Amino acid sequence: MLRLKTLATLAFAAVLPVLCVSPAAAQKVSLIFSAGPTGGSWTPMAVIKKRFPELDVQVEPGAALVNMEKMRNDKADLAWSMTNVLSDALTGSGQWAGKKTDRPMYVATFYPNVWQLVVPASSDIKTAKDLKGKPVALPARGNTSLADGWEVVLKVNGMKLDDLGPKSYGPLSSNTEAIKNRQALAAGWFTTIPASFILDLGSTMKLRMLPVSDAEFEKIRQINPGFVRHVVKAGTYAEQGIADDVRTFQAPTILIASSKTPADVIYKIAKAIVENRADFVNVTKAMAGVTPQDMGRDYGLPFHPGSAKYFKEVGVLK
Repeated sequence: MLRLKTLATLAFAAVLPVLCVSPAAAQKVSLIFSAGPTGGSWTPMAVIKKRFPELDVQVEPGAALVNMEKMRNDKADLAWSMTNVLSDALTGSGQWAGKKTDRPMYVATFYPNVWQLVVPASSDIKTAKDLKGKPVALPARGNTSLADGWEVVLKVNGMKLDDLGPKSYGPLSSNTEAIKNRQALAAGWFTTIPASFILDLGSTMKLRMLPVSDAEFEKIRQINPGFVRHVVKAGTYAEQGIADDVRTFQAPTILIASSKTPADVIYKIAKAIVENRADFVNVTKAMAGVTPQDMGRDYGLPFHPGSAKYFKEVGVLK
């Protein structure tokens, strides 16, 4: 997931002033925040801690699956995740079979992680079924985009990874290079729009994005109700050769909190991130125009009592 550490910095930059109270009334609040992959600058966090010493926020690197495991084992109070991962953890499904937990709770939504599977426009690949036997570039094993993207899309089409042709596994950059070098004919990831790997690929060749039909999406929702329909609007990738709307799906990036994290703390965090949401546009354009209704969207996942209180106050929840 892209830019989560920087987004986490801004989130807490907004949160901490709201949590700050007068020195006489200040009480120590200790939180472990599991963010995104290692990388980026955390200098702003050091400044915030110095200014608000009553808040002890320890930031750790993580990822959607890692963060959920930490929270399940009481090793994180706050974390980034995705709706599909939270749904599986709460029901003990998918990668969380035998590990069902009620510890993680939904706080707020940030931006869509959209499933985007592209192939060269010159290829004869027009649907997921056409990928059978074709060389593909895949996310690294253990990545959400592989387990909940590729494997799910193939499953609803009666296929498995073994049905694909030669496979190379790696990060976005290596997937992109594999297609450029004609070693692969497809790459697909959950990421923001516009996706950097599509912009990069599209600078060297025209592309086609494979749609997800209504029948496919219905089966996907049966596998995991945390997925949400999404349409990549016409014109988004016009220069890359994708001219029309493309119907696909997404798993929103969400902030989760442990059920053990005090409700009053999560209430203040929810209030701060929603009321300062405009600051996040500096991190990802996907946050442009996001409303309180977007951030408090109800996916049928359990809200943390603290965020539920806030979203009821502003009229997002009843």
